Amino acid sequence: MCKKSVIILLIVILGSMYHPCSAQDVKLEKIEWTDIWVMDANEMANARVLLVGDSIVKGYYGPVEKHLSEKASCARYATSLFLSNPDYLAELGLLLKRYDFDVIHINNGLHGWDYTEEAYRLGLTALLEMMKRDAPEAKLIWCMTTPVRNSKELSQFDAAQNNRVIERNRIAAEIMEAAGIPVNDLYETVKDHPEYFAGDGVHYNGDGQTAQAKQVAERIEKALADR
Repeated sequence: MCKKSVIILLIVILGSMYHPCSAQDVKLEKIEWTDIWVMDANEMANARVLLVGDSIVKGYYGPVEKHLSEKASCARYATSLFLSNPDYLAELGLLLKRYDFDVIHINNGLHGWDYTEEAYRLGLTALLEMMKRDAPEAKLIWCMTTPVRNSKELSQFDAAQNNRVIERNRIAAEIMEAAGIPVNDLYETVKDHPEYFAGDGVHYNGDGQTAQAKQVAERIEKALADR
Protein backbone atom coordinates (compact mmCIF):
# COMPACT_ATOMS: atom_id res chain seq x y z
CA MET A 1 0.00 0.00 0.00
CA CYS A 2 1.46 3.39 -0.96
CA LYS A 3 2.00 6.21 1.56
CA LYS A 4 -0.86 8.28 0.11
CA SER A 5 -3.28 5.35 0.45
CA VAL A 6 -2.24 4.83 4.09
CA ILE A 7 -2.93 8.50 4.87
CA ILE A 8 -6.37 8.37 3.22
CA LEU A 9 -7.21 5.17 5.11
CA LEU A 10 -6.25 6.78 8.43
CA ILE A 11 -8.44 9.80 7.69
CA VAL A 12 -11.42 7.54 6.94
CA ILE A 13 -10.86 5.51 10.13
CA LEU A 14 -10.48 8.57 12.34
CA GLY A 15 -13.53 10.19 10.76
CA SER A 16 -15.67 7.15 11.48
CA MET A 17 -14.49 7.18 15.11
CA TYR A 18 -15.21 10.88 15.54
CA HIS A 19 -18.71 11.06 14.07
CA PRO A 20 -21.56 8.90 15.38
CA CYS A 21 -23.32 9.17 11.99
CA SER A 22 -21.92 9.16 8.48
CA ALA A 23 -22.99 11.82 5.97
CA GLN A 24 -25.34 9.31 4.37
CA ASP A 25 -27.12 8.71 7.68
CA VAL A 26 -27.81 12.37 8.48
CA LYS A 27 -31.50 13.23 8.81
CA LEU A 28 -32.07 16.91 8.14
CA GLU A 29 -35.00 19.05 9.23
CA LYS A 30 -36.87 21.31 6.82
CA ILE A 31 -34.93 24.31 8.14
CA GLU A 32 -31.45 23.95 9.60
CA TRP A 33 -29.79 26.91 11.31
CA THR A 34 -26.78 27.83 13.41
CA ASP A 35 -26.18 30.92 15.55
CA ILE A 36 -22.73 31.71 16.97
CA TRP A 37 -22.30 34.74 19.21
CA VAL A 38 -19.06 35.68 20.98
CA MET A 39 -18.80 38.62 23.36
CA ASP A 40 -15.41 40.31 23.81
CA ALA A 41 -13.99 38.17 21.03
CA ASN A 42 -10.80 40.23 20.95
CA GLU A 43 -10.25 40.16 24.72
CA MET A 44 -8.28 37.12 25.82
CA ALA A 45 -7.73 37.99 29.50
CA ASN A 46 -11.31 37.48 30.72
CA ALA A 47 -12.78 34.22 31.95
CA ARG A 48 -14.91 32.69 29.18
CA VAL A 49 -18.24 30.90 29.30
CA LEU A 50 -19.87 29.01 26.43
CA LEU A 51 -23.58 28.16 26.33
CA VAL A 52 -24.35 25.35 23.88
CA GLY A 53 -27.84 24.41 22.78
CA ASP A 54 -30.73 25.34 20.51
CA SER A 55 -33.45 28.00 20.50
CA ILE A 56 -34.07 27.42 24.22
CA VAL A 57 -30.52 28.60 24.90
CA LYS A 58 -31.05 31.59 22.62
CA GLY A 59 -34.07 32.48 24.75
CA TYR A 60 -32.27 32.65 28.09
CA TYR A 61 -28.81 33.63 26.84
CA GLY A 62 -29.30 37.41 27.08
CA PRO A 63 -30.14 37.54 30.81
CA VAL A 64 -27.37 35.03 31.57
CA GLU A 65 -24.84 37.13 29.70
CA LYS A 66 -25.96 40.24 31.56
CA HIS A 67 -25.81 38.51 34.94
CA LEU A 68 -22.27 37.24 34.32
CA SER A 69 -20.94 40.37 32.59
CA GLU A 70 -18.65 41.35 35.47
CA LYS A 71 -17.32 37.83 35.92
CA ALA A 72 -16.86 36.40 32.42
CA SER A 73 -17.24 36.97 28.71
CA CYS A 74 -20.06 34.83 27.32
CA ALA A 75 -20.53 33.09 24.01
CA ARG A 76 -23.20 30.83 22.56
CA TYR A 77 -23.39 28.08 20.00
CA ALA A 78 -27.07 27.54 19.26
CA THR A 79 -28.20 25.26 16.44
CA SER A 80 -30.97 23.03 15.12
CA LEU A 81 -28.41 20.31 14.41
CA PHE A 82 -28.86 17.05 16.28
CA LEU A 83 -26.01 15.68 18.40
CA SER A 84 -25.36 12.84 15.95
CA ASN A 85 -25.09 15.13 12.94
CA PRO A 86 -21.33 15.34 12.17
CA ASP A 87 -21.74 19.05 11.36
CA TYR A 88 -22.66 19.65 15.01
CA LEU A 89 -19.28 18.56 16.30
CA ALA A 90 -17.49 20.25 13.42
CA GLU A 91 -19.10 23.65 14.08
CA LEU A 92 -18.71 23.44 17.84
CA GLY A 93 -15.12 22.35 17.37
CA LEU A 94 -14.31 25.64 15.64
CA LEU A 95 -15.18 27.56 18.82
CA LEU A 96 -13.26 25.18 21.06
CA LYS A 97 -10.16 25.58 18.94
CA ARG A 98 -10.43 29.38 18.83
CA TYR A 99 -11.13 30.06 22.52
CA ASP A 100 -10.26 28.56 25.89
CA PHE A 101 -13.52 28.33 27.82
CA ASP A 102 -13.56 28.11 31.60
CA VAL A 103 -17.14 26.83 31.81
CA ILE A 104 -19.27 25.15 29.11
CA HIS A 105 -23.01 24.70 29.75
CA ILE A 106 -24.72 22.31 27.29
CA ASN A 107 -28.48 22.08 26.71
CA ASN A 108 -29.32 19.92 23.65
CA GLY A 109 -32.14 17.45 23.09
CA LEU A 110 -35.17 19.04 21.41
CA HIS A 111 -34.14 18.34 17.81
CA GLY A 112 -33.52 15.20 15.82
CA TRP A 113 -36.85 13.47 16.33
CA ASP A 114 -36.15 11.30 13.27
CA TYR A 115 -33.19 9.78 15.11
CA THR A 116 -33.42 7.01 17.68
CA GLU A 117 -32.56 7.45 21.33
CA GLU A 118 -29.59 5.17 20.75
CA ALA A 119 -28.33 7.74 18.21
CA TYR A 120 -28.78 10.36 20.93
CA ARG A 121 -26.64 8.28 23.28
CA LEU A 122 -23.93 7.86 20.65
CA GLY A 123 -23.98 11.57 19.81
CA LEU A 124 -23.73 12.56 23.45
CA THR A 125 -20.84 10.16 24.02
CA ALA A 126 -19.00 11.57 20.99
CA LEU A 127 -19.61 15.11 22.27
CA LEU A 128 -18.01 14.34 25.63
CA GLU A 129 -15.06 12.69 23.92
CA MET A 130 -14.51 15.85 21.89
CA MET A 131 -14.76 17.98 25.03
CA LYS A 132 -12.08 15.92 26.73
CA ARG A 133 -9.79 16.40 23.78
CA ASP A 134 -10.50 20.01 22.73
CA ALA A 135 -11.58 21.62 26.04
CA PRO A 136 -9.84 19.54 28.72
CA GLU A 137 -9.62 22.40 31.24
CA ALA A 138 -13.23 23.54 30.94
CA LYS A 139 -15.75 22.79 33.66
CA LEU A 140 -18.72 21.12 31.98
CA ILE A 141 -22.35 21.46 33.07
CA TRP A 142 -25.00 19.33 31.42
CA CYS A 143 -28.48 20.84 31.26
CA MET A 144 -31.51 18.56 31.05
CA THR A 145 -33.78 19.00 28.03
CA THR A 146 -36.93 20.97 28.81
CA PRO A 147 -40.49 19.56 28.48
CA VAL A 148 -42.77 19.61 25.45
CA ARG A 149 -46.39 20.64 26.09
CA ASN A 150 -49.47 20.29 23.94
CA SER A 151 -49.62 23.40 21.76
CA LYS A 152 -53.45 23.30 21.78
CA GLU A 153 -53.70 22.83 25.54
CA LEU A 154 -50.63 24.00 27.45
CA SER A 155 -51.85 22.46 30.69
CA GLN A 156 -51.07 19.07 29.16
CA PHE A 157 -47.82 17.55 27.95
CA ASP A 158 -47.38 16.32 24.40
CA ALA A 159 -47.30 12.67 25.42
CA ALA A 160 -45.31 11.28 22.50
CA GLN A 161 -42.58 13.91 22.35
CA ASN A 162 -42.33 14.55 26.07
CA ASN A 163 -41.90 10.85 26.78
CA ARG A 164 -38.93 10.96 24.42
CA VAL A 165 -37.55 13.98 26.26
CA ILE A 166 -37.81 12.02 29.52
CA GLU A 167 -35.96 9.09 27.96
CA ARG A 168 -33.24 11.34 26.56
CA ASN A 169 -32.85 12.94 29.97
CA ARG A 170 -32.54 9.50 31.54
CA ILE A 171 -29.78 8.59 29.08
CA ALA A 172 -28.00 11.89 29.70
CA ALA A 173 -28.21 11.51 33.49
CA GLU A 174 -26.68 8.04 33.24
CA ILE A 175 -23.80 9.26 31.07
CA MET A 176 -23.13 12.37 33.17
CA GLU A 177 -23.12 10.43 36.42
CA ALA A 178 -20.55 8.03 34.99
CA ALA A 179 -18.43 10.95 33.75
CA GLY A 180 -18.74 12.95 36.98
CA ILE A 181 -20.32 15.92 35.21
CA PRO A 182 -22.83 18.04 37.20
CA VAL A 183 -26.38 18.33 35.90
CA ASN A 184 -28.58 21.43 35.78
CA ASP A 185 -32.14 20.09 35.76
CA LEU A 186 -34.15 22.72 33.91
CA TYR A 187 -36.79 20.06 33.14
CA GLU A 188 -37.80 19.98 36.80
CA THR A 189 -37.61 23.76 37.05
CA VAL A 190 -40.25 24.40 34.39
CA LYS A 191 -42.27 21.18 34.20
CA ASP A 192 -45.02 22.32 36.60
CA HIS A 193 -45.31 25.80 35.11
CA PRO A 194 -47.43 25.79 31.95
CA GLU A 195 -47.69 29.56 32.36
CA TYR A 196 -43.99 29.79 31.38
CA PHE A 197 -44.62 28.36 27.91
CA ALA A 198 -45.27 30.16 24.64
CA GLY A 199 -48.09 28.99 22.39
CA ASP A 200 -46.12 26.27 20.61
CA GLY A 201 -45.57 24.24 23.78
CA VAL A 202 -41.78 24.18 23.31
CA HIS A 203 -40.53 27.75 23.68
CA TYR A 204 -40.93 30.16 26.59
CA ASN A 205 -42.35 33.57 27.31
CA GLY A 206 -40.44 36.23 29.23
CA ASP A 207 -41.25 34.75 32.65
CA GLY A 208 -40.09 31.30 31.56
CA GLN A 209 -36.87 32.62 30.07
CA THR A 210 -36.18 34.64 33.23
CA ALA A 211 -36.67 31.59 35.47
CA GLN A 212 -34.33 29.50 33.32
CA ALA A 213 -31.72 32.27 33.02
CA LYS A 214 -31.59 32.70 36.80
CA GLN A 215 -30.87 29.03 37.38
CA VAL A 216 -28.38 28.74 34.51
CA ALA A 217 -26.48 31.85 35.63
CA GLU A 218 -26.30 30.61 39.23
CA ARG A 219 -24.90 27.23 38.15
CA ILE A 220 -22.31 28.84 35.89
CA GLU A 221 -21.37 31.39 38.55
CA LYS A 222 -20.71 28.58 41.02
CA ALA A 223 -18.58 26.71 38.47
CA LEU A 224 -16.54 29.86 37.82
CA ALA A 225 -15.95 30.31 41.55
CA ASP A 226 -14.86 26.68 41.95
CA ARG A 227 -12.40 26.62 39.04
